[in-house]
Amino acid sequence: MLIDFHYHSGQPGITPENLANPITWEQGIAVFVAQGIDKVVMLGGTGAGTPESSFNANHLYYSGTTIRDEVLKAAQYPDRIIPFGCMDVRWMGNRPDADFGPLLDWFQEHGCKGIGEVTSNVPIDDPRTVNMFRQIGARGLPALIHNVGYHFGTYGLQDYPGAPGLARLLREAPDTIVVGHGQGFWAEIGGGLTMEEKMRYPQGAIKEEGALPKLLREYPNLYGDISAGSGHNALSRDPEFGIGFINEFQDRLLFGTDQSFGRPELVMPHQGFLKGLVAEGKISGEVYEKIAWKNATRLL
Repeated sequence: MLIDFHYHSGQPGITPENLANPITWEQGIAVFVAQGIDKVVMLGGTGAGTPESSFNANHLYYSGTTIRDEVLKAAQYPDRIIPFGCMDVRWMGNRPDADFGPLLDWFQEHGCKGIGEVTSNVPIDDPRTVNMFRQIGARGLPALIHNVGYHFGTYGLQDYPGAPGLARLLREAPDTIVVGHGQGFWAEIGGGLTMEEKMRYPQGAIKEEGALPKLLREYPNLYGDISAGSGHNALSRDPEFGIGFINEFQDRLLFGTDQSFGRPELVMPHQGFLKGLVAEGKISGEVYEKIAWKNATRLL
């Protein structure tokens, strides 16, 4: 069994190569099945990375409709797709006391098992963020985030090097499982980061332990989604450190790719990387199974 915890529909009705022949959901599913992936967590895409300075509430109606359409479509493939709902912390009035209940009701009534990918371009510990995450956790749902540093025009919840904002979110929403993802999250595997490094993919040996291992030890509500270049880079840039990290946090790491229907040619290296570690005797088959699907099954 292999569950990809980070997959996108990729707007299957639009392909740059040929607008007259859009990728269908059936074709998209066939792509990940051919890669040996049994099920995917389908994350909503809201365009919610809009910076505060140019945030347009009118976009919310389009986004909300798109998310609902994707959830309804995903329900036709229960053996292959696990749908997540998606929300921006600035929705429902853009206030720190906003009520997300109506959205959460609809998502749960239609089979969503979590919320994500949360890409709101606001501080990760903003009162609006904490408010939304508390409501997600009260429903027993996990929330998957894209995390970055502070930089205009990026998308994702913003934080400083050392992840003080993430620590505060975990403390103030203790009942919410936060699944971390993105360069700002995975760069924190190593210490001594500059803001520029937090926005990128640091290379080479990890000279000192970063905030991420410490946060995983301190907060049981933190998980890591190893998808995309950010997750793969963090675990492979320093092989000895990465193997130790995987073995220590084997119960809270989730396999993912960050692929989408819209890029059928893209094959991410994560599956081969993990299987290679098993073949080399650096992680056990049981550790692989946990990351590949057991942790996801337990979480969902």
